[in-house]
Amino acid sequence: MLLVLSLLACSNSQVPEDAIFYNVTVTAGNIDDDALVDECHPEATEGSVEEFVYAVAFEGSAATLYIGEDVFALGTITGCDLTYSTVTIGEETEQDGVVKWQLFGTAAIDSIADGACVEGDGSWAGSEYFEIVNSEDETLEPGCQYEMRTEGTLASSDA
Repeated sequence: MLLVLSLLACSNSQVPEDAIFYNVTVTAGNIDDDALVDECHPEATEGSVEEFVYAVAFEGSAATLYIGEDVFALGTITGCDLTYSTVTIGEETEQDGVVKWQLFGTAAIDSIADGACVEGDGSWAGSEYFEIVNSEDETLEPGCQYEMRTEGTLASSDA
């Protein structure tokens, strides 16, 4: 019985079968000589590097981005240029109250259909930024932005 349930779970994936997968590294803050804009934490001296698998499904010029099984963002593709954004996301913390933000991204991407658009070894080159929409935290002003660099490579279609 457990095997049948496992097989059904795999066949009900939210990510369309024709999605293109990218291994994307997101770099934020002051990691190297190319410091990124952080209007929200101007005194910050450290940064972070995180890795994600983005699945991108296209329907005409519309694009849906997934992380894991979840829709991450919606966007559009024109040639090799992808633009996307999330809905407004909120989080409550014990110290700072409610903070709401939205993420916006742009990337030049290589795809299976359009071929090579990104110079060098990668197949994803872009940036993302968070913008604070509303904040009960006195140190985070609405409108401040936090920039991140995104770089990646095509992954197998069954990532």
